[in-house]
Amino acid sequence: MLISFNLIGQNLAECGIDNNPKLTQAESEFLNEYMTEHNKQNFDFTDKKVFFVTGNSGNKFGTKSDYFDKIKQRNQTDDKIATWVVKLTEKEQIESGYDVIVTYWVKVVTEKRKRKILSEIKASR
Repeated sequence: MLISFNLIGQNLAECGIDNNPKLTQAESEFLNEYMTEHNKQNFDFTDKKVFFVTGNSGNKFGTKSDYFDKIKQRNQTDDKIATWVVKLTEKEQIESGYDVIVTYWVKVVTEKRKRKILSEIKASR
């Protein structure tokens, strides 16, 4: 158990160095270990492009570096951030250019909010 925690900690130092939505190998490995199966809904982060959302209702766009900074801050006290995967359909992936939405510190993302996020992503492309 201690060995896997140390490996996760080592990978965390290499995470969030830039805001490229395409995850690095270290970021993918970290998230695959960090999130519970329930939170990630059996999603595999390997080679995925991620859009980050935060705020109570998912009303703020986050960045990869901010997301990993929050994890690093909480990691100092052996605590985790509240984070979830919002899966996208194949059509939504094609239209948005992302594989998945990852939320942090969001209470709930409704279907209506998800559609709004996707329309905002498309508008900014």
